[in-house]
Amino acid sequence: MVLRLKSATHIQLQLAAFWLLVSGTAPQRLVLPLTSAPVDGIEVGRRLNLDSHPNALGNYDNVQYHVQIEVGAECPAQPRQKFKVVPDTGSSDLWIPAVNCSHCKTGTQKFDIKRSCKAEEIGNRITFRYGDGTVANGGSFLDTVRVGDLEVEKQLLIQVDDMESDTHMKSDGILGLAHHYASDRSLRGETFVSTLFREHPHLPAQFSFYLTGRGSNDAQSQLVFGDPDLATHSKETSFRFGKGQYMSTTDLWLTSVWSVGWSDTGVEVTFPDRGTLGAPALIDSGSSLLVIEPSVYDRLISELRWRFTNCHSLPEQQILSCDCPPANDLSRIPQLVINIIDEHDKQFSLCMSPDEFILESVDPLTGRTSCVPSIQRGSPSQPVPLIFGMTFMRAFYTTFDMKHGRIGFARSNLSPLPGLAQCSADTQPLLRRSIWVLSLLVALSSVCFACYVFFVPGHTPPQTKMKPPLHAAPPARTAPEQRVQLGI
Repeated sequence: MVLRLKSATHIQLQLAAFWLLVSGTAPQRLVLPLTSAPVDGIEVGRRLNLDSHPNALGNYDNVQYHVQIEVGAECPAQPRQKFKVVPDTGSSDLWIPAVNCSHCKTGTQKFDIKRSCKAEEIGNRITFRYGDGTVANGGSFLDTVRVGDLEVEKQLLIQVDDMESDTHMKSDGILGLAHHYASDRSLRGETFVSTLFREHPHLPAQFSFYLTGRGSNDAQSQLVFGDPDLATHSKETSFRFGKGQYMSTTDLWLTSVWSVGWSDTGVEVTFPDRGTLGAPALIDSGSSLLVIEPSVYDRLISELRWRFTNCHSLPEQQILSCDCPPANDLSRIPQLVINIIDEHDKQFSLCMSPDEFILESVDPLTGRTSCVPSIQRGSPSQPVPLIFGMTFMRAFYTTFDMKHGRIGFARSNLSPLPGLAQCSADTQPLLRRSIWVLSLLVALSSVCFACYVFFVPGHTPPQTKMKPPLHAAPPARTAPEQRVQLGI
């Protein structure tokens, strides 16, 4: 079943791309402004075992997730202040609206620092700038933060007191989950996850996202700190980890991609200029779609366009909208193939079925159904060529390993594909593999023959005495012999 949105107008109206620029350029952030009532009954984290701490996530129409946090310590007659924040692997800061915030969205919870008995104002002003023109300013402070049953003290936060924004974010603030700050480290202190695993050294230093879609048989999306409890969330028994070399020079959660393409079509975009490192891909829980740089997007989307009817681009949103096939039959649509490079420079494929990357939208007035590939044409200036957001993370239970600086993937137990599903962009993968093996054998044979010729010791062939031909003419006589016979 394709993911269903509430109406076509939700897709075709405002797509607020917010590109977070805090002390430099950060990746493009895409949040679809869909309107939906929040999920009721969000429960705080419930401990399954000593090292696994799951926290329920609220879901707004598959385009935004939020987790509940509490700020402040237990004070006499002053309960902790609660907020719903976006857990965002694409940014570093934890910020919430201040009680005196001007132009903050109506209905958001606002933080009153006077009600927190342990808050310490630092006074440094920090500015957030977004790609849609939004500007937010706030002052930094230290306080206790609680997520589920885990608590950290003296965590750096920003209380935003001035915001100029037309975004459609449905949460109060943002919980940045980047592993460190790329700059201003002394000014900004530690990120939340750095503080968390420093203060709770018994926890496995990793956190994991289990994202579900609306109507997924009441399955609850979760953010899990510590042991990922793989058996509960995945069809596979272990994570497959991408190479983490890009993460050594940035605060972003990046993995290495060899190629992106469509199964059994021959359409595959590789990045040969990057060698065995591959192209950096940001795994971003704060983006709704897959955001692809223009040159790659154009090659991929042209293969999808002819498989649908009445396709047209939405220039403002940089996405494609088409009529859905009869009976929503997506059998003609290929799987999306993402080849990841692992720590040993080998490749493994992550396959996404059409049911996982095609969004279905129904216009409530006309009843017309549209199919929207959840792939956005990105910007040439985006910091990495590939950004894999919530659409991707619903297909794979994804873990972010702080200790080893890497990201792991395991097929979600809600995915329509089996565990360790195989896919290839080749039109005839067996033939191509056979040709490759044959070419390898020929090359090895040539090398072996060259080595034989080079290393075998040389020798002189045996001398043979040549016999004259049977009917050969007698040898010519010398001049004296001729003179004797002539009697001279």
